Amino acid sequence: MKPLLLLGLGYGVIVALMYGAQDLLIFPGTKLPSRPLDEPLVPKRLIIDAESDVSLAGMLFEPGGNRPSAGLLIGFGGNAQDAEILGQELAATFAELHVAVFHYRGYGDSTGKPSETALFADALSIYDRLVRDLSPKAIYALGISLGSGVAGYLSKERSLNGAILVTPYDSIEAVAKQSYPWLPVGLLIKHRFNTVDAMTGNSTPVAIIAAEQDQVIKPERTAALRSAIENLAFDETIRGAGHNDIHAMPAYQSALQTALSGVAR
Repeated sequence: MKPLLLLGLGYGVIVALMYGAQDLLIFPGTKLPSRPLDEPLVPKRLIIDAESDVSLAGMLFEPGGNRPSAGLLIGFGGNAQDAEILGQELAATFAELHVAVFHYRGYGDSTGKPSETALFADALSIYDRLVRDLSPKAIYALGISLGSGVAGYLSKERSLNGAILVTPYDSIEAVAKQSYPWLPVGLLIKHRFNTVDAMTGNSTPVAIIAAEQDQVIKPERTAALRSAIENLAFDETIRGAGHNDIHAMPAYQSALQTALSGVAR
């Protein structure tokens, strides 16, 4: 009986530790350094007051070559992705668009503490501010990994011409259940990020770009989301790509451009 009791106590301790660590596991970027990048492209620095004591730091890139803007792209990065680097990369890829990227709460120069509720509310604040200031002719959202859930939510709550989801999932809860089958994830998780719910009744054109060898967001998680999307305008899996190196694959940049063309149609 004593060994069983010890095992039970040990399991209870592990469960408690995992519950306490979940914020860091889901939002590790709060512990990572970031510095403003003003090259090779120079962005306009933006601050949005999300709440009385929370400000969001972001950047807005003008279309390249002084060309007229074809629209606005709002980017939402992964949970450990530096928004400064992401902004530079997206602005270079989508030179015909205004490109805006913000640090999540608690990331970079943004204040506050991240949560599912906070990130969703901030996405709406960012959208509303940019649309008010720019009056863009078209509006797109792009989300990578964790950010795909934010972009998916935005596509349901606001009018978008299209959403591009990179290495997306059906829900973070389902991802965690697959990764930790020995934990009562459904009882413990605080941030579910259910993208399937966001796709229900959502006619926004959606593009999916997946990584063939993704070991973080397993193919089953992307497949479950894919089947829930009502207007799938583009779907490509980058061969040989993993979750963290997909951006380095030669096929990735062309997939992004083709994805934008697909949802824009």
